[in-house]
Amino acid sequence: MRKPAILLWLCVSMLGSGCGFLRGPAKPTVPAAPIETNTVEGEDMSLTIKLPKRHFTTGENINIRIIAHNTGEKAIVFESHTSSLYKVTIYRMTSAGWRWVNQYPQAAMKLRTTWKLQPGQTVRYNQVVPVGRDWPMGEPLRLVAELAGAPEVKCPMIISATAKARDKP
Repeated sequence: MRKPAILLWLCVSMLGSGCGFLRGPAKPTVPAAPIETNTVEGEDMSLTIKLPKRHFTTGENINIRIIAHNTGEKAIVFESHTSSLYKVTIYRMTSAGWRWVNQYPQAAMKLRTTWKLQPGQTVRYNQVVPVGRDWPMGEPLRLVAELAGAPEVKCPMIISATAKARDKP
């Protein structure tokens, strides 16, 4: 009599605890896509850029997330000479140093813009940068994000671009 009681107790306790074999196989978890991040701390402000990866091919879009946060106790006033509140610049390395390749957004109007970042405030911007056939391929490129009107805080990240098979000569 003792064995059936123990067996019954074991079955009931397994049911109550949600034993894995009674629920079926566990669903596989999909890991989150890796995100490349860099943050630069300036005086009373942090600037972060996030990219989905660092290596891109021609025709691919780079989805850039720019995040600025006022870490100080006073509002920061920005005076920009364009309509865009940020810019992203791509540079290539030459024997003379980093040289300009392109800048985004490309269609920012030239006008004076004044804006504020309040204490504790965070702003987020998204910029899509298409990898062009005219970009230098197979070499390190420097992607730099900055807020318009605050050129002293620049957030860089090294990326690279390669040509798709059909784009190669």
